[in-house]
Amino acid sequence: MSDSCGDKCETLEWLRERIHNKKHFTARFIGQIADASGMDAELIVKIFGGVLFVILAFSDHAHFFANSLLVLVPALLIFVFPAEKPTDDSLFIYFSLFGALTVMDRSLERIPCYYIFKLALFVLLYVPPYELHKRISELIQEQLKKQKSNENVSEMSRSQRTTPKTNQSTRTAIPPPPPPPPVQEQPKPVEQAPAPAPAPAPEPVPVPVPVEQPPPPPPVEQAPPPPPPAPVAEAPQAQPEPPAPADPEPKLPSSRSRSDLAGGSQRLKSGPNPMQSNSFYNLRSESDGFNSRAISPAGNLNDMLFRPTEKLVFNAPFDYDNLTYHMKITNNSHHRIAYAVKGNAVPRVMANPAFGILNVGEMRIVAVSVQKFAWNDIDYQKDRIAFDYVLLPDDNKEKTFQMSMFQQSDSKRRKNIKIEYNP
Repeated sequence: MSDSCGDKCETLEWLRERIHNKKHFTARFIGQIADASGMDAELIVKIFGGVLFVILAFSDHAHFFANSLLVLVPALLIFVFPAEKPTDDSLFIYFSLFGALTVMDRSLERIPCYYIFKLALFVLLYVPPYELHKRISELIQEQLKKQKSNENVSEMSRSQRTTPKTNQSTRTAIPPPPPPPPVQEQPKPVEQAPAPAPAPAPEPVPVPVPVEQPPPPPPVEQAPPPPPPAPVAEAPQAQPEPPAPADPEPKLPSSRSRSDLAGGSQRLKSGPNPMQSNSFYNLRSESDGFNSRAISPAGNLNDMLFRPTEKLVFNAPFDYDNLTYHMKITNNSHHRIAYAVKGNAVPRVMANPAFGILNVGEMRIVAVSVQKFAWNDIDYQKDRIAFDYVLLPDDNKEKTFQMSMFQQSDSKRRKNIKIEYNP
């Protein structure tokens, strides 16, 4: 498709795909009618669209026909044709918007041709290049990230407020218990000492008096020193506990960042990254290779799903050895897929694993890492990575990735992922 065709051609190609490509249930249904009536498929669609326009614009039952159609199509995709079902995020946005508008139907149907606009709105959710559900989902994700960051900040402030209080409470709790036990235990022997003294008083009068009277003064002198100095000396030693949270930070391995998932590095391939040594993985310019947006929808039908879909955002600081973002790729086609990750900022921005083969329905986590760099010395505004992938024929049983798979295939496709930095 030529670049001058623009967004209109993408929309038209998307509509033709749903009419002629038997991969979609709409094309199969229209094909059955065309075979039975002998009419052209596009003529059938025009007739159906004209009848639907008249019903929605002039019929008293436009409310029933519009809402029935908006419920029937997603129900067929979910329960009858699950292979063609959109993602769960897009369905959540679809039904949320549908419920909100349906509640206000009776008040909004005073607008001329309201149900035609309503039907067109839900079609635009999935028609390229608009794909409104992606923009809505990105806004929702940004709001969730802001809420999580605010919650983390509030938790940190709470912990900082509570730690000094606990230290003060322990200081006041330690000194009072030691003084009572020695004071209460010492008078007991003093009371018991006079009891035996009267019995042996006639003969060993001089013996008990010097022996039993001196013991009371030493315990009285020993009692005061242990309680006060012991807690006072221990209290300042307990104060250095607050800096303990500073210790886990240097314990983080320098090759990982705070954004790493637990055990994330164990899921990745070991050994040197081939992106550092092989020029095959380098994007040399903006026009290098090909772009999936320039491929007609007939050749780019979400065979491979990416999460996130458009860009990766790395937060400062950028002085860690590695800042890592784990993204998910999924084979959504009916064929095995061979892929390779390329970048225009290697070795500063690399992916691991940089290549591989995905079986039908397989999901894989790819770690995209940014090496530490000086913010003012790097031109980072055009950083990106690209997933080049091809559909493997059914007779290809190779289990290991080979570069010849790209050279021998006519179904080369690309998904560009932009790299953004948040200082």
